[in-house]
Amino acid sequence: MSPSGFYIASGDTGGNVRIWDTTQTTHILKATYQVFSGSVRDIAWSDDSKRLAAVGEGRERFGHVFLFDTGTSNGNLSGQSRPMSSIDFRPARPYRLISGSEDNTVAIFEGPPFKFKTTFHEHSRFVHVTKYSPDGSLFASASADGKVVLFEGVEGAKVADLLDSSLKTEAAHSGSVFGLAWSPDGKKIATASADKTVKIWNVAEKALESTINFGDSVDDQQVGITWSPKALVSVSLAGFVNFIDPAGKVAKVNHGHNKGITALALSEDKQWLFTSDFEGHITKWNVSNGESKRISPALHKSQVVGLAFVKDQLISSAWDDTVRFTHDILNSGPFVLVVTLCSDTPRSSSVKLPSQPLDVVSSQEGGLTVVACAKNIIVFKPSPQYYTIQRSHFEVLKKDIFQGETLSTDLSVSFNPSCVALSNNLIAVGGQDSKVHIFSLSGTSLKEEKTLPHSTPITAVAFSPNGEYLVATDSGRKRLIQEKALCLLFQVVPYSVKDGFTTIAEKEWTFHTAKVNCVAWSTDNRHLATGGLDTNVIVWDLQHSGEHPIIIRGTTLVPFSSPFSLNRQSISVLHNLFLGAHAMSPVNGLVFLNDSELLSVGQDANIKHWKINLV
Repeated sequence: MSPSGFYIASGDTGGNVRIWDTTQTTHILKATYQVFSGSVRDIAWSDDSKRLAAVGEGRERFGHVFLFDTGTSNGNLSGQSRPMSSIDFRPARPYRLISGSEDNTVAIFEGPPFKFKTTFHEHSRFVHVTKYSPDGSLFASASADGKVVLFEGVEGAKVADLLDSSLKTEAAHSGSVFGLAWSPDGKKIATASADKTVKIWNVAEKALESTINFGDSVDDQQVGITWSPKALVSVSLAGFVNFIDPAGKVAKVNHGHNKGITALALSEDKQWLFTSDFEGHITKWNVSNGESKRISPALHKSQVVGLAFVKDQLISSAWDDTVRFTHDILNSGPFVLVVTLCSDTPRSSSVKLPSQPLDVVSSQEGGLTVVACAKNIIVFKPSPQYYTIQRSHFEVLKKDIFQGETLSTDLSVSFNPSCVALSNNLIAVGGQDSKVHIFSLSGTSLKEEKTLPHSTPITAVAFSPNGEYLVATDSGRKRLIQEKALCLLFQVVPYSVKDGFTTIAEKEWTFHTAKVNCVAWSTDNRHLATGGLDTNVIVWDLQHSGEHPIIIRGTTLVPFSSPFSLNRQSISVLHNLFLGAHAMSPVNGLVFLNDSELLSVGQDANIKHWKINLV
């Protein structure tokens, strides 16, 4: 962000620097400049908010300094022989620019217009960070060699090395230093390292004040840090945001996702949200304040494809070909004990599945769980023993087979299931055969009652909360327009259950422009939302099924400002904004909190909280 607070600059892998206006609620794009051909690694503003410097992996050059409003060059940042990783302006006159490079050097440029002055060879490996102190009297560099070096701010004379005497080598850290931040008063420096620590240094005494250890795993590496007047914050490789007390402890950790979110489930009281990602991680969120905890140790070893919640129990299925039942999940905090079925521990139990799971759903009423696998439909119900001796036993309906410490069943079907929905004794299974298969469940018997044909494979199915309606979505069908052109229509089809699964929409629901990934019903049994590959969330109204739906493509209001990851936004009918609900990212999951609030998750690893005017 510019020192004036009016603009934000961002860089991408294509060498583009984009400047955004923060004074407008829509954050208008003011300008785009391609500064070089490769990735932009770092951007810095001058203290008067008039100049920008960007560095990275260009071909002809590795850095560029220019006027932000016109893009006019304001100097030449040549002088280092390999890609530049860091850049910073001196925040006082005489102006200087400092940069760190993969050629192991720190360079200083004087201007404007800026030109090369000299380089410093204090590091033996890549220089990751160069930062000026708030008053510009000093600057510091940090490198992959673990060293942190202080320099005089104008001419660049070396002042001192910051050393940790407990290390075997003369360095600040035992691993690469990825981040460095000055305190707002310039009296301290915080450094973040691959050695899984953040260290706080006293600048005047050139001494280490405190060390904060984050753990032993690779994910605990600290890859970035910033120090604002309100907080000292570091980021872990796992994507966790750590709020640090400068006295030497972690005050709070926000556990989010750094890979696409694949599924979500909401607790019965609507106070807790569970989300999963492509790496198999599951995170528990407090909906009211956004606080989060990652379930640890991990329940699955690969991508989680489905989540369900019933009776204080989280059910998860993943591509490790298991379904796992985790009990007392709301009271367990971030840690659960992972055990196998029939263990004496009631916390978590796993069942090996006969084929790869694709979706899972549970019923609040009877505690039933249905898993749609690549070649099977599997139904679970709680065993009475679970309630009497508090052990995690589960019966599998039909053809129970005991295999070591797990129970499984193989209910082979003639089609390939893709999704599943459950209501009372009815099970709807969407198939790759372009049909919705309706099964009835009686005791331990499953009987196929009806099939609902579509033109293309089914992608999502869901019963309304009262069980009176079923909605199914498909992956699109071709339609001939004026006997010449073909277009794809991605259908959302509502059915009336009590009327024999007849379609009830006055017109075809075909507003999505790409495959529909997910569907969710509102608690009023009237509205439903769909999310798709087209990045949009669309809200449909059964009572006005012939009218234009609400299309969530963006927002005209500023997102709710908060220190957590659930973004509160308010929308109306937005037809003209080009941004999707999850900009440039497919929507992978939806759930209604109430009649007017909706949560969505996407491939962008974001959770968004929408308030919708359905009147």
